[in-house]
Amino acid sequence: MKRGCCWLLLLFYASIAGANELAVTDEVVARIGSLEFRDCALATPYHQRYVQCAFVEVPENYDEPEERRLELLVIRLPASAARTTDDPVLAIAGGPGQAASDSFLWLDRAFQDLARQRDIYLIDQRGTGHSNAQTCDLSHREDLLLADDRESFRELGRECLAQFKGDPRQYTTPVAVRDFERVREALGVAQWNLYGVSYGTRVAQSYMRTYPTAVRTAVLDGVLPAQENFGPQIALHSQAALDALVVQCQADEACREAYPDLGSGLEALFERLDTAPVEFHYREISSGDQVQETLRRAHLVSIVRMALYNSEVLSVLPPMLAQAYREDDFAALARMSRRLDISDQLAMGMHNSVMCSEDVPFIENVPTDALKNTYMGTQMVEALKGLCEVWPRGDIDASYKQPLRSAIPTLLLSGERDPVTPPAYGEALLEGLERARHITVPHRGHHVGITGCMPRVIAQFVESAQTEGLQVECLGRLETVPLFLNVNGPSP
Repeated sequence: MKRGCCWLLLLFYASIAGANELAVTDEVVARIGSLEFRDCALATPYHQRYVQCAFVEVPENYDEPEERRLELLVIRLPASAARTTDDPVLAIAGGPGQAASDSFLWLDRAFQDLARQRDIYLIDQRGTGHSNAQTCDLSHREDLLLADDRESFRELGRECLAQFKGDPRQYTTPVAVRDFERVREALGVAQWNLYGVSYGTRVAQSYMRTYPTAVRTAVLDGVLPAQENFGPQIALHSQAALDALVVQCQADEACREAYPDLGSGLEALFERLDTAPVEFHYREISSGDQVQETLRRAHLVSIVRMALYNSEVLSVLPPMLAQAYREDDFAALARMSRRLDISDQLAMGMHNSVMCSEDVPFIENVPTDALKNTYMGTQMVEALKGLCEVWPRGDIDASYKQPLRSAIPTLLLSGERDPVTPPAYGEALLEGLERARHITVPHRGHHVGITGCMPRVIAQFVESAQTEGLQVECLGRLETVPLFLNVNGPSP
């Protein structure tokens, strides 16, 4: 299962978000409510699995229901036990722009206790996956790496908008929540147990606000409060996570001896790339071919940023960076870049519709001076503003941006070192929730629901619908992921 991710992947990394291949049989294997599920094979570049699939038809515009119609892919991961409950789990993917059919295809394996007596449903949110995916095939992707003006990003927006299949104003979170409610009604499900990750926590909050009686419990992993306008704060949170990495290295004797210059060396590397890109060759491990690459600052920004999401990936970053700034050896970073590039998993058209309707119009008082002191700088904010100047804006009700008030049992999860949705966000949301608990997992980054014993804690919460009495002592046994000193790994 992929980690939920990745709020606001740098826009100039947008490329084709290719849909997974889906093959559906004719035979009906399960009837749930009014939906007929068939066996289907879902294949991605990373995995393949046989699951149960159905489609639900919804209007693109609920105010004009007789006009354009959409089909939403609904995947059922059946409970493993013969006797099941009637309150299934709905897993909501992040992004915005990720497909649940990609992000959560193996969720029942990760959450075995939860999936024993509860079906898990995955709905490809409109504009993603197999629900009228809104992808962008950008003809001049590399040129955007050098862009530092809004007109370049307005051009990006125009090119992506020209490829949009439908009305981009209808691909916002509130409209998607209406879709999810249509699916619940079609299934005949009285209540969901929601599990949302990252942007998916925003979708879950909207669901809890709009249809409170339809939600039994909610687990929000990597909390994004409804009132938070995303964009300007990303660089600040990511810089804090990077600073924590440097502090961790300096606090460890072996790492400090190996990389006493980790912070200054990385800073010097960024300054070097500000002056000119670096061209180099390296051997591709999978093919053995010699590859020529050009490393620009934007590439390094993306590598560092995405590595900060995942503590295990982050652990190998120090020796890779040191090879680059000490030895002019960029091969390890190039290979890491290929591994971390998730641009083909994001439906950028849907992503833009969400950001340009729900975040960018509400951004005020951008901390420009503070952003300039981060490794990411101000380019993301400028990119978003430029793109959204040409992107149609969907209607957002005033209440949508208000802090959530709810009595639904809710479990909030944060990683102590989350570079995009820090624990402070969980604390902010907690204030308006009557029956909630916030758990911060020590030493970890983004999407902590699958970390250590947390799946068992989640299962216990969903089973009881109570935040009291959760057996969380096991989380105290989680240790900081050790930093690698070289290719052989961390110190013994």
